[in-house]
Amino acid sequence: MQIERLKTGDFEEAMETMATAFEFKSPRDFPMLLPQIYQPTEELMKAIYAIRLDGRIVSAVGVHPRDWQVGDSTLKLAGIGGVCTLHDYRGKGLMKAIMERCLTDMKAEGFHLSWLGGQRQRYQYYGYERCGNVYDFDLRVANLRHSRRATPDIRFEPMGGHYVDRVATARAFHEAKPIHVRRSQEDFVLYLLSGYCEPWFALDSDENVIGYFAQVDGGVREISSQNVEVTLDILHAWANYLEQDIHVVVQPDDVSLARSLGQLAERVSVNATGNWQVFDWQATLRALLEVRRDTQGISEGKLRIQIDETRLDLEVCASGVNCLVGEGPPDLQLTHFDAHRVLFGPTRPGDGAPIPESARILESWAPLPLGFMRGDSV
Repeated sequence: MQIERLKTGDFEEAMETMATAFEFKSPRDFPMLLPQIYQPTEELMKAIYAIRLDGRIVSAVGVHPRDWQVGDSTLKLAGIGGVCTLHDYRGKGLMKAIMERCLTDMKAEGFHLSWLGGQRQRYQYYGYERCGNVYDFDLRVANLRHSRRATPDIRFEPMGGHYVDRVATARAFHEAKPIHVRRSQEDFVLYLLSGYCEPWFALDSDENVIGYFAQVDGGVREISSQNVEVTLDILHAWANYLEQDIHVVVQPDDVSLARSLGQLAERVSVNATGNWQVFDWQATLRALLEVRRDTQGISEGKLRIQIDETRLDLEVCASGVNCLVGEGPPDLQLTHFDAHRVLFGPTRPGDGAPIPESARILESWAPLPLGFMRGDSV
């Protein structure tokens, strides 16, 4: 059972295998669903691991790298996608073989963590757990009408890559977020097209870009602008433009927007962001805890935590955040799976596992802001 990494010449066959396995109907296909990762280039195609039997590609898994900016830290994140096996070849252990190879390579190549979608228990066999947190606000026309917020003078225009200066402005708004995937100028619009989304510029009366967003079926999946007040104006104007209620997805590091929409929206739900696996707990916890401290002003304190065989000393103090290899008895001991739910949510730490008195500081720190924008998923 030979596992290979694909090349440019395999593009058409790989896309056909994946579309068949997922039962896509024309014209729906993977390049349309995720245009930022499914293109016939050497760099993008080598991200796909595959097995051939009977002279054809019958099983595949994609490991798509992301440079994930978390505060001042850049973490290597691997998005797993396109996991498939043709129907007639299922039950032979092909996916298991590829997934185990992918995990071996991710760890060897120094990835800090990995994300994937899909059924929870299916991927727990490989060390993934459903966790993270993201907000979904139900913003109704009536909410806006009674908010006494003046209808802003904002015009919307579909985003295209040929608007180079406008795209650069939108990209700068994206990169100002505390947590974001680093997207190139050339691919920025492709990210926003993911999941059949439509990206839009928001323009003021002088035709200046004041923000952008990606939407599908009335749902705003991603939005960034000059500041939170401008974002609220854009949402107000968009709801008026559509003449319908909208719902807005907000990442956990976008604290100001979450607070503002919490005062305005009809309903909010908090959900997990997918299946995650942390490989490097020290770097990941330090980066996320630092963003949590900087965006929400959490309590100062110390905690020694043990996750399987990894023991870490966490500290939040006036000068910043420390995360060092610890020695001595831990304040809190967790399994690999419990640690993901306790530290990243979406519920409170105590809902994931019992929290002893010696570890109560964790109730102030968690859930940590582990989120992933739709445009970055695979």
